[in-house]
Amino acid sequence: MKTLVPKNFCVEYNTRLSGFIDGKIQHVISVDGKVKNSKNKCPFCGSYDFVNNGYYCIEDSMITSLGLRIKIAQFHCKKCSAFWSSERDFVDCIIKIEKDFVKCLLIGAARQGLSLVSATNLVEETVGHSYSPQYLHELYTIALDQVKQEKFYSASGVYNYDEQHLKENGNAVCRLAIKDAVDGKIILDKLTSDAKKETIAKEVSKALGGLPVDAFIVDMNHIYPELIHELYPRAKIQWCIFHLHKIIWKELQEEFGKNIPLVQLNNAYMLFNIFFDHTPELEKLKELLKKYDEQRTRDEKNNTEIKKALRKEFAQFVKELKKQRRREHKLTPRRTLEQSQKIFTQIKQQVLLFPKKLQKRIQYIDDNWEKFTLFQRDTRVQPTNNGIEQYFAATLAKTDKKDFRSKNAITRELNACQAEWNGNTIFSTTKLTEVISAIGMLFLLFPPP
Repeated sequence: MKTLVPKNFCVEYNTRLSGFIDGKIQHVISVDGKVKNSKNKCPFCGSYDFVNNGYYCIEDSMITSLGLRIKIAQFHCKKCSAFWSSERDFVDCIIKIEKDFVKCLLIGAARQGLSLVSATNLVEETVGHSYSPQYLHELYTIALDQVKQEKFYSASGVYNYDEQHLKENGNAVCRLAIKDAVDGKIILDKLTSDAKKETIAKEVSKALGGLPVDAFIVDMNHIYPELIHELYPRAKIQWCIFHLHKIIWKELQEEFGKNIPLVQLNNAYMLFNIFFDHTPELEKLKELLKKYDEQRTRDEKNNTEIKKALRKEFAQFVKELKKQRRREHKLTPRRTLEQSQKIFTQIKQQVLLFPKKLQKRIQYIDDNWEKFTLFQRDTRVQPTNNGIEQYFAATLAKTDKKDFRSKNAITRELNACQAEWNGNTIFSTTKLTEVISAIGMLFLLFPPP
């Protein structure tokens, strides 16, 4: 007598007669290869007076692809004329183990951006037998449809909000997302047909119903202040400073092209320096401007080459500075409110030295000072909307270049993204060793002819 103990059931194997125990039900394999209950009786009337009524074979693709023929015995009760079959839960358990493993492979393949064909090949190479792409796609979609969304009963009151634009059969659709800025939970991740003010208001009010609302961190979209204050009159707004910096870069490039002069780089970093400490970059630019004054000649062509070399030197300096911060796990230091006020006052006094577009941007910062400095007055608030951008990057960052076939496909993906980010397990973590052990048990009990 040999005893084998897989994870979910135990099997006692006898060389003369195969028998195995699953919970309280004992099964045997008869000499003609049929699975039977060792203590069989009619499940309807309890009678032991019955006759064999043939069998049926398990037709699941996993079983048939392995070349196994598992027969489940059938019976007919003489007393109540009922028909029934032997229990087959132990086989279904093994099938589930294998399919759970395949689901794990599929979700991993999807997150890595593999196509359905590539995912199918990966499954075949890993598991050792083939599935049709259609079947794997069905298995994947059914699993995603079963993902349940978490209902939130508490939150910090400070939220990141942003939108991501996707395509469904070539048509533009919008992904709305709300993230708790303090605990990182995704409160909302939903597909809508557009990002109009009315649509956003409806989804945001529904998602945050019953939750505290103190502040929002958002991009500098002109519709947000009015929308938020209509829904939550007391809520405050922090405009994303990273978004502000991007606009400043864009305006400089529109006016001076991609090769922004050193003087204008200095102007840009003076604005960047309002809310974050960019002293090293400003000192480097001061050094380079002095170097240019010392090296320039009457030959404009030569001066152009000098400027090009100095801009390249500055770009390399900024790159190395970022690398150093990453190595030291540091972020660009933030300014205090007092520091920002002092620096901005000096900039306003020198506003005529800036190009016209930046003069307008300086006035814009002045007009919306409260929206740019909330993070300095509330420690729960972040100065940028990068928290939700990281969520987009970790989930569907490249989907704006891809076409989904249907809204249901996008919704399934968003549900899975949200559940995974919030720490929920959407697929079991079945290991390959468990699959090998379970399938090996089937070959032991039902050896191929």
